[in-house]
Amino acid sequence: MAPDDLDLNRDDIPLSRNGAPPAAPPPVSEGSSRRWLIGAAVVLALVAGGVARWWTMDRTTTPVPAPEAVTPAPTDMAIEPEVALPPLEQMDPFLRTLLGALSARPELARWLATDGLIQQMALVIDRVSRGATPARQLGALAPGADIQVDRRGRLREINPASFRRYDGLAETLATTDPAAVAVAYRTIQPRLNEAYRNLGRAESGVDIAVQQALDLLISTPIPEEPIRVVEGRGATWAYADPALEALSPAQKQLLRMGPQNEARVIDTLKQVRQRLAP
Repeated sequence: MAPDDLDLNRDDIPLSRNGAPPAAPPPVSEGSSRRWLIGAAVVLALVAGGVARWWTMDRTTTPVPAPEAVTPAPTDMAIEPEVALPPLEQMDPFLRTLLGALSARPELARWLATDGLIQQMALVIDRVSRGATPARQLGALAPGADIQVDRRGRLREINPASFRRYDGLAETLATTDPAAVAVAYRTIQPRLNEAYRNLGRAESGVDIAVQQALDLLISTPIPEEPIRVVEGRGATWAYADPALEALSPAQKQLLRMGPQNEARVIDTLKQVRQRLAP
């Protein structure tokens, strides 16, 4: 991993120890199984957004035109019938209905209430596939409470109660049906791929990025408690274990859900990959 990838002041948004907002991340300049995508997009969006709050903890404590008909590209798998999709910039109402059926959990509903959903999904996939964190784009899923760090002699440990802030998010992911996810993917794939390419990623389709993002998150180690931290750069916390601190920003964000929630999320990601792979 290049040194810049480990710079807490770049893609890895630091944990604030003084309440000051961290610097904004750099702007985004820009064949595998098609059925992977929407499930991974929803899961990745919830994972990335839901732990966004961890990065900012203080250490001291219009008429809509008729939709156009879109026929999904040929594939060797079964295809859903032709579906009329709205234009890219008018996909939000369509997605709220389609994706809202995946789970009744309030976490998903809160994300679906935001705007530019398909663009968010494309950005999440793009950034996580490169090991970066899209936390700022998904602040609607951030937990409300601050992290708690306890002193144990000379050591600092994350209070396990802090991880319970992510119980609802983990439950949302664990109860998402992969079969319904596959149908949703086949429905919106043309628009999601369009949004991904609008990021400047013309070298490949979005499916490859999804595989890379899934592989990266699934490979994240699950640490044993207690999880120790040390003072990082400026007013930030860093993992005391060098192996954990050397992980990509996206992986460290998954770590911050806590070992039990992280294990549930990784298990869900594995099930999605297994169920939707050819």
